[in-house]
Amino acid sequence: MEQPTDDCEGAVAQQLDQEQESLGTLIDHLEIVVTEAEKRTNGALNIREFYTVYLVETKLLKGSKWPNSRELSSLWRRYSQFEMLKLYLENMYPFVVCPCLPEKKSVYSWNAATNSSDTFDPDFVDRRRAGLETFLIRVASHPIICRDVVLLMFLQQNEGWQDKLKDYAGYITKAESKLKSLSLPSRLKNPDKRFEVYHKYGSDLHLNISSTLKLRSKALEKQYCLHKLHANYGRVFSEWSAIEKEMGDGLQVCFLN
Repeated sequence: MEQPTDDCEGAVAQQLDQEQESLGTLIDHLEIVVTEAEKRTNGALNIREFYTVYLVETKLLKGSKWPNSRELSSLWRRYSQFEMLKLYLENMYPFVVCPCLPEKKSVYSWNAATNSSDTFDPDFVDRRRAGLETFLIRVASHPIICRDVVLLMFLQQNEGWQDKLKDYAGYITKAESKLKSLSLPSRLKNPDKRFEVYHKYGSDLHLNISSTLKLRSKALEKQYCLHKLHANYGRVFSEWSAIEKEMGDGLQVCFLN
């Protein structure tokens, strides 16, 4: 008597999976844009905290249907809230490579001379806005992550999504404490060599990419110093040509060559 029930449940589950696959991804049904940024402050006058918020707008495409989705939404999000979402997705879906967020602040020394290290610099804020929009679009394009309830709540609800994160964080804490009490790592006498190979490959890849980025940073810093030195020579020759009227043309030609 139980066999027909199990077969029925399996058929329903398979039908739901087929419906989800035919539905596509979230980005196929929802337009997601980060339209603007705004500088805000909170706290008293003597201990003010300045921060930047970004306007996330979504619009359900014509003729599209997505479960629990609103037709229009517009809300402000801080960069730290994007970080919370990314951390949740990484822990919830450890088998998925989660898209990267834009840099929190400029880390290159040559940007300091052009004030780009200021997190409130208009150019930096606009680059980060574009990066946050790209992050949301890539997440919404993933066939697995795009169906997460917290992601949709992040995009369209001001309240509630952070409570979901707290519930999930509590569950993770309990699970980790349980695993530690079982001493699970010590029980793995014969670990799967495939995972060890992938782990080593990932670690080596991370190390090589980090080294490449450091070399790139040093090369760009040297190039910036060279351009800065060239600009200083140009200023000196320009001032010299203004003083030496007879040598002005020759100094200009010397500088151009």
